[in-house]
Amino acid sequence: MEISAVSGSHAFPSSLLFFAVLYAFGYFFLFKKWKGTSRFEAASCLNSFFHGIVAVIFCSYDIMTNPWKLDAPNTDIENKIMDFSLAYFAIDLIYYMLINPSDYLFILHHIATSTYMSSCRYYTGHGGLSAICLMCTGEATSPFQNVWTLARMARGESPLASRIYTGMSTFFTVYFTIMRCIVAPYLAWLLGSFYFPGKADKVIPRGIAYFWMFTVILAIVGSGIWVYKLWIGLIRFNAKKKSANRNAKIQKAE
Repeated sequence: MEISAVSGSHAFPSSLLFFAVLYAFGYFFLFKKWKGTSRFEAASCLNSFFHGIVAVIFCSYDIMTNPWKLDAPNTDIENKIMDFSLAYFAIDLIYYMLINPSDYLFILHHIATSTYMSSCRYYTGHGGLSAICLMCTGEATSPFQNVWTLARMARGESPLASRIYTGMSTFFTVYFTIMRCIVAPYLAWLLGSFYFPGKADKVIPRGIAYFWMFTVILAIVGSGIWVYKLWIGLIRFNAKKKSANRNAKIQKAE
C-alpha cells in the first residue's frame, strides 16, 4: 500500500474566513430583525444555502470531467472542494454546538462527513471522487431545504413566507426522499462494491475504506430519519390545512 503526498493548494483557511464573515453578515444584517435562536438558525441557513449551490456546481463539473475511478489521486479541484466544504462544516458545527446542541443528527452528520473528507483530503490523497459524489448528492437538496426552512420559520409573520412554505412542502419532501432514499443508497452500493472487496488497497488502507462506508451507511440511516419526520410533518400540515379550510367553509355558510 502506498499513500501519496497530498497535493493542491490549501483553501481551508480562506474558506473558513469566508463562511465566518457570511454567517456574521446574515446574523447582523440580513436577519437582524429576527428574534431569539431563529436569528442564529437563519444565518446558518444562509451559509448552508451558499455552500450547497457552490458545492453542487463544482462537484458536478468534477464528476462530468473526470473518469469514474474511485482510487484515483485527488484532483486539485477535488481538494479545493473538500477544503471549502470542511470550512463550512466547521463553522456550522460551532453554531450547533453553541446554539443548538440537542440536534444530534446534524452534529453527528457534520462530524462523520468532515472525518470522511479530511481523511481523504489530508491522509490518503486518493478517492476524492467518492467524497465529491456523496457531497453532490447530499447538497443537491440543500438550496431547497434552506429556502423551505426559512419560509417555515417566517410563515407566522410573513404571508409570502407562508405561501412559499405551503407551495414547497410537498415538492421538497418528495425530492428529498428521492435523493436520500433512492439516489444515495444506489451511490453507496456503487462505492461499497468497490471499497469493501479491497479494490483500493494499494492507495487507501482497508480500515479507512471501511470507515468511509460506515459513515455513508450512517448518513443514509440519518437521512431516513429526516425523511420520516418530513413525511409526518407534511401529513399533519395537510390535515390541519384541510381542517382549517373545512371550518372556514362552514363559517361562511352560516
